[in-house]
Amino acid sequence: MAESRTFELAMSPHVEGPKTTRKVMTDVVIALLPAAAAAVYFFGLRALLLVVLSVAAAMAAEYLCLKFMKRPVSFALDGSAAVTGILLAFNVPSSVPWWIPILGSAFAIVVGKQAFGGIGHNIVNPALLGRAFLVASFPVLMTAGWPAPSGYSGSTWSTTGISQERLAEIPGADAISGATPLNVKKQTFDEEGMETRMGEGAPERVREELSSPSTYWNLLVGKIGGCLGETSGILLILGAIYLVARGVLEIRLPLSYLGTIALLGWVWGGAGWFDGDPLFHILAGGVLLGGFYMISDMVTTPVTKKGRIIFGIGAGVITMVIRRWGGYPEGCSYSILLMNLVTPLIDRYTKPRALGEVRQDG
Repeated sequence: MAESRTFELAMSPHVEGPKTTRKVMTDVVIALLPAAAAAVYFFGLRALLLVVLSVAAAMAAEYLCLKFMKRPVSFALDGSAAVTGILLAFNVPSSVPWWIPILGSAFAIVVGKQAFGGIGHNIVNPALLGRAFLVASFPVLMTAGWPAPSGYSGSTWSTTGISQERLAEIPGADAISGATPLNVKKQTFDEEGMETRMGEGAPERVREELSSPSTYWNLLVGKIGGCLGETSGILLILGAIYLVARGVLEIRLPLSYLGTIALLGWVWGGAGWFDGDPLFHILAGGVLLGGFYMISDMVTTPVTKKGRIIFGIGAGVITMVIRRWGGYPEGCSYSILLMNLVTPLIDRYTKPRALGEVRQDG
């Protein structure tokens, strides 16, 4: 009698490595802790409350989805939901109501992740989808009312990134609307409108102040208006260095993305052609947060080396198009979401040819 054998079928990959989902997600959480601590320092304990609520909502939503689908609830403890919750919280301002991060995280997990089958099957970054949902549903709450951080004196701090003393030296500076540096930069593109509100030569004066060393410093340390996780550029960079050292962050994606932002920031980011400030466009807004922690999602980005470079360049182009000509001052999240949708196409046309494969023509 022939011996019966049982074969277990499972999805690839089939080669076990030292890295697990939990270990990778733990490294990401560690990398994000400095920026989270900075958010608490800048915006007070309310920032911590929003992060905790966001993480708790993400993990609860994941647990309930797994129970409903009768799947092992141990997957809820792999760390991916916690990372989604942290990143979602990093994408909201500290002034939002407490229920905003809860709603955003639940939407990110249920619609952006579990609806497609869970981790490894989602087609877009869940945290970015949750942010896009919140911006579309509650635009005023998500884009207005940036409070001054508690870590700085109100007499020396400005949400624009320009110091209060320098703002006082600009005639008509009270007419600047929009709390973040990118909002102010966006207004300088409408030179006629800014000159009407602030006087002749105002766009040039404001652009000069946005490109000053003091503004760069404010952007680096977090003395600006912005979402919880995008204010301190230097801590985001330190976290990214940790991920590279741990082998979690593949450098092609962030380099191609940030390099494209810098190049197009120089070409398109000023009053004319080739007179923009590339460093400002790298440091301002959510580019560092998106370029290191959002764009590098292993599930929703290409697996080929060439494909990752194409992905980064495409996201960089879309970001700068939105910043320069779009209705929003920032385009980072939408650019990554759009490129997530074309990832399968990029993988298809950039996959390497198998060794010994003969090309079939005709």
